[in-house]
Amino acid sequence: MRPQYIPWLVFWVPVIAVHGAYGIGWWEGVAYQCNPYIQGCTTISRAAREGNAIFFFRALMMPLAAVLVLFWCLQSVWLQRMTGKSHWLIFILGSIGALFLILYVDFLGTEGDFNRFLRRYGVIFYFGLTVLAQIMSISSLHKVRNTLEPAIQRYMQLQLALIMFCWVLAMGNLVIKGIGFSWADMMENNIEWFFALCMSLHFPFVALMWKRTGFRWQFNNEA
Repeated sequence: MRPQYIPWLVFWVPVIAVHGAYGIGWWEGVAYQCNPYIQGCTTISRAAREGNAIFFFRALMMPLAAVLVLFWCLQSVWLQRMTGKSHWLIFILGSIGALFLILYVDFLGTEGDFNRFLRRYGVIFYFGLTVLAQIMSISSLHKVRNTLEPAIQRYMQLQLALIMFCWVLAMGNLVIKGIGFSWADMMENNIEWFFALCMSLHFPFVALMWKRTGFRWQFNNEA
């Protein structure tokens, strides 16, 4: 089995789900007609739950959770081969993040304070645990960087740049909301879209790493 197609799925599915859902809402006339990356007119959640967009969004994002669990399983196996150490914690954190994705998607578009609470913390823990697993993956590779070929090191550096950008976005959002600027909500929406995109961009570099190292895996034999 050549598993490098799995991280490509993990990248493309949410990108298509989010932007496709927004496009459906735009076409149906129920979504804000703007560029959310620039104008910050809507959140990802609001764009995905308007009209029939929510059915498209759920149809893609629910199966993605299972693909994410498989991805983090394969990532932990690959990291073990690259570093000679077990990385079960990365698998656990990434998988728990995938479960919170299910929680978020399941309650998206529902009414009530409790449902809103579950939806909000579902997406927070999905983002947070996924990025944490990404950071731990980069850290484990960094410890053996001298044994990695130059191409792998370049991919790792690009992943690190994406993580740092996500961190800057998160810190900037906290500062903006703390000061209480009148445009804080708009900027928070901007940051949410860019944060989600940067988080997703981590996975294509994993695919390139797996391909570069000739990573193969079988269910009945991991050797």
